[in-house]
Amino acid sequence: MWNKPQSDSESQSQPEPQASPPSRPAVATSSRQAVLGPSISIKGNISGEEDVLIEGQIDGEISFRQNTVTIGPKGRVKADIHCKTVFVEGQVNGNLYGDEKVVVRQTGRVEGNAVAPRVVLEEGANFRGNIDMQPRSGKHVGPAKS
Repeated sequence: MWNKPQSDSESQSQPEPQASPPSRPAVATSSRQAVLGPSISIKGNISGEEDVLIEGQIDGEISFRQNTVTIGPKGRVKADIHCKTVFVEGQVNGNLYGDEKVVVRQTGRVEGNAVAPRVVLEEGANFRGNIDMQPRSGKHVGPAKS
């Protein structure tokens, strides 16, 4: 019966938002991410100021204190890891020190201690060690010695 005339702005169709493909929680927190591919093997210490994805083998110490370190499914690490956030999808033999969070994914395997305010072990993850969820103090403290 009574139709209200539509204004130009109402009559124009708004584009539908595109559905993004399903994804896992954000792993990288910055726009820059270094990738150490599966063919790379490093014996020694590595450090930097960007996020890093490790798919290769590292034997030493890893220090990315203000960034995210991801050990990919093919990653094999024998090192202590010091970072803001660490995600483990591969294997780590060493201690994990996260200023914010340590996450061991379903495919992850860790033999070592985890020290972070938040520690997540997904169902199916393999973890052997101690967990210390200390309050954030701004510095890394090793696990208590008995």
